[in-house]
Amino acid sequence: GLIIHVISVIIYFSGIFGQLLVTISMTFFSEQSQIYVGILFVSYFDHYLTIPGALASLFTGIWLALRTHWGGLTKYYWILTKWIGNMFAIILGSSITGNVVYNLFPQILSSNLHPLQNPLYFQSRKMLFLGISISFSLLTFLVVISYIKLGEREKLGEGFPMQACAVIK
Repeated sequence: GLIIHVISVIIYFSGIFGQLLVTISMTFFSEQSQIYVGILFVSYFDHYLTIPGALASLFTGIWLALRTHWGGLTKYYWILTKWIGNMFAIILGSSITGNVVYNLFPQILSSNLHPLQNPLYFQSRKMLFLGISISFSLLTFLVVISYIKLGEREKLGEGFPMQACAVIK
């Protein structure tokens, strides 16, 4: 359970980070083919890494909270914070990033205008950068919470999460 959760968070983080890098790189693209490939890569990162990683980390996180000695979603405020933060990142991702990737980018790709002459491209790129930056910052914050809080629990002698795997039935 814990290993699947950690792997799903890594996949989620990799997808968001990859999208961020490609979106930043797209500001330096001038060729139409480069811009199209950048759009394609952002959608691939979203479809194959970010979405599956986000959903898997959400479900495995809930499962770990309910099935281990952590006592559910509301016993510790940091677990509740992580759950709400992940839900917010998923909603933000589906509303901003999803809208740009699945609604606006296809309009840009099907237009006869060069993307650098299309105001929709610049607006979409800014929206995408903003949404991905917020999601990346939020995800980083959630990982830091885990590291700090689990380290505190280890110091208190309550055990590190690897020991929690033994109590999962």
